Amino acid sequence: MESYFKDKIVLVTGGTSGIGREIAKQLLEKGCKVIINYGHNEELFEETKNEFIDYIENIKFIKADISNENEVIKMFEQIDSLDYLVNNAGTNIDGFIEHFEVDDFKKVVNVNLIGKFICTKYAIPLLKNSKTPSIVNIASRLGVKSCIEASAYCAAEAGIINFTETCALEFSKYGIRVNAISPGLTKTPLALKGWSEEERKRQEENNPLKRLGETADIANTVLFLLSDRAGYINGQNIIIDGGAILK
Repeated sequence: MESYFKDKIVLVTGGTSGIGREIAKQLLEKGCKVIINYGHNEELFEETKNEFIDYIENIKFIKADISNENEVIKMFEQIDSLDYLVNNAGTNIDGFIEHFEVDDFKKVVNVNLIGKFICTKYAIPLLKNSKTPSIVNIASRLGVKSCIEASAYCAAEAGIINFTETCALEFSKYGIRVNAISPGLTKTPLALKGWSEEERKRQEENNPLKRLGETADIANTVLFLLSDRAGYINGQNIIIDGGAILK
């Protein structure tokens, strides 16, 4: 698989933390040239740059709020060619609907769903020129099975899954495959924010595989979907949650 990815160009949004950073890492290890987008956290940017120092010649960092169309346009003005797009950037704000602020609902939807639409829109002209174009959207298991205190997040993630299917139908004529991945609870700072050790252990015990997801579990599947081994997989949503959705 290393030779397949060598010198391919990929844009990973939200690539300085959690799942996005692991995806970028694995792609760099396979020989990709990785454009890492990040929104505002300069500390995470510095951490990522230092962690990937051995690959620095194959990395380009671009700061842009993916929910802001003008910033996305400026980001793509710095990208000459593209083989893959990994729409990973996301955020979450918890709260019960009756007390939830409209602006907070909009923020989650703007980043998680509309941001993926904007990045996809401006990536298509570049992907059309690739011989192996592919898009992977990172959604969530909560886009399939909802929970309380996450109305905005659940709605946005369900939208991503449906958006992925629409993209697959529209872009197949260009040879661009589009798929989604829906992780369950994964060990990232964002996902575990506010969780106590007891709550985390309870989640592990309730999972059929008795553990939480690792960022590598998600990144491994991203690389598979981008590769020629997944050449006939299109418009699909793969749930990676250890079987939790079955319970």
